[in-house]
Amino acid sequence: MKIEELSENTLKGFAADYEKSREQMADFFSYIPSDKHWLQKRCQDLTERRFTHKQDVIRYLERNMESLPNRKKIEEQLHKLKQEDAMVVVGGQQAGLFTGPLYSVYKAVTVVVLAKSYEKKLGRPVVPLFWIAGEDHDLDEVRTIYKPEAAKWKKRLLTDEVDGTSASKKGLPQAELQHLISELFSALPETSHTAGLKEKVEQHAKHAGTYVDFFMAMMHDLFAEEGLLYLDSDDKALRTIEKPFFKSLIDRVEDLQTAYINGEARFAEQGYQKPIDTDHDNAHLFYTVDGKRHRLNYSDEIFYISETSIRFSKSELLAELDEHPERFSNNVVTRPLMQEWLLPTLAFVGGPGEIAYWGALKDCFSCFEFNMTPVVQRFSATIVPRSVEKHLADKNEDPGAYINGDGPLLKQQWLDRQHSFEIESQIQRAQQQMEDAHLPLRELAKEMDPTVYDLSLKNKAFIEDQLDRLKAFMNKEINRRYETELKKYDEAIRWLHPFSSLQERILNPIILLNLAGTDSIQRFIDELDGDSYRHLLIYI
Repeated sequence: MKIEELSENTLKGFAADYEKSREQMADFFSYIPSDKHWLQKRCQDLTERRFTHKQDVIRYLERNMESLPNRKKIEEQLHKLKQEDAMVVVGGQQAGLFTGPLYSVYKAVTVVVLAKSYEKKLGRPVVPLFWIAGEDHDLDEVRTIYKPEAAKWKKRLLTDEVDGTSASKKGLPQAELQHLISELFSALPETSHTAGLKEKVEQHAKHAGTYVDFFMAMMHDLFAEEGLLYLDSDDKALRTIEKPFFKSLIDRVEDLQTAYINGEARFAEQGYQKPIDTDHDNAHLFYTVDGKRHRLNYSDEIFYISETSIRFSKSELLAELDEHPERFSNNVVTRPLMQEWLLPTLAFVGGPGEIAYWGALKDCFSCFEFNMTPVVQRFSATIVPRSVEKHLADKNEDPGAYINGDGPLLKQQWLDRQHSFEIESQIQRAQQQMEDAHLPLRELAKEMDPTVYDLSLKNKAFIEDQLDRLKAFMNKEINRRYETELKKYDEAIRWLHPFSSLQERILNPIILLNLAGTDSIQRFIDELDGDSYRHLLIYI
């Protein structure tokens, strides 16, 4: 494995401006990464806070992870967390199949690497923690993978009933999952790692009851040597701990609604697209009814669920919270607030999309007298297999051009250099000549009769179609002559910019582990330090 940093920046929009730390970012965040003193400022902020529920959180974490094997490093991290001055670096994601897309793993890698770096810089215990968004009920996203098929990536969804149940509570369809595992591994190239990896994944799936169970088992397999801790945000035991802050969210719902609308407006005033674009009635909480999550709204002193008869006054909803805290969950606005209340968070690791919507939350944090959690960009990376690396070297091409979407252009430019047939210009010349010769005929037909004129238009369309067909046949012949090299271009595009997207948003880690080995993530971690990176290339 060889790791290089891409010279170009793949970030765009708000996330790109945040990395540059443009001056207006101070309007959106309490801490700016370009401030070399931000770590010390954040430490002082946390020192002045009291986390009276911290021991309850630690006991929850111990119970949540007690079934995981190879727990030595987890126990070490938990022991560190018990120290009075301990802090955490947090990143989170929904519980995708096989850990979900690669960016989930890259986020966890960032959490681990930064926790080590900050601990060394500060001389205080800093623990890595992954916040699993177990309350997520968008199972279409959770159960999606892409597998190789006929030199392409094919989207595949685990066969399951989508009924609004959260990933933390949705039972895995075992037969369908085992079939999907077999299907995925059958599509992968056979390597020295394939058999052992497949057996391991099958065992994790077999012993998992829910999507979250499977996700946590897979992640722990990758990060056991780092002791990465896991929190399931949909756990009933955690809800009981969180109840005091849910009470605050309900009590101050009017302030929260106004704060978010103001933050979103300021975001838009600076020329950025609204990251969530919700309406004022959103209470920024979910309420579960018969196992299904529903958005809570608030207007005219009443909480309600749209298109239902469910209504609560504020006092009634607080009473419901006391009785059934497990029925409540956060949305994207209140999850960061809950995290800030729950954990002594030194930094939150986010991707470009998260950083954008966090940028609208500063006023929401202020509602509860919090400074906004420092936000650090996660690592971004692209895997470059040997065949693609060889192609890039042979053609002396920059992988960054492919990653930024210029692969098809490079392919066409290379093809144009291989021959001197002026197909495009000759076809255009013939089309113009045809138009010049055919126009008088159409004008004459129009004078003669409407039916004859219609026939002349069809005749023109027929000739144009024949020219287009001839052009296609000519290009097909050129492509046939250089088919071998063009396939190498297609393979490079497929790997480096699949579906016109960053690779990390499409491929899942099984693809990497099958090629580079199950220890590849640990080797990746060992190569990194706490510096920020634009985009990493992982040559395998």
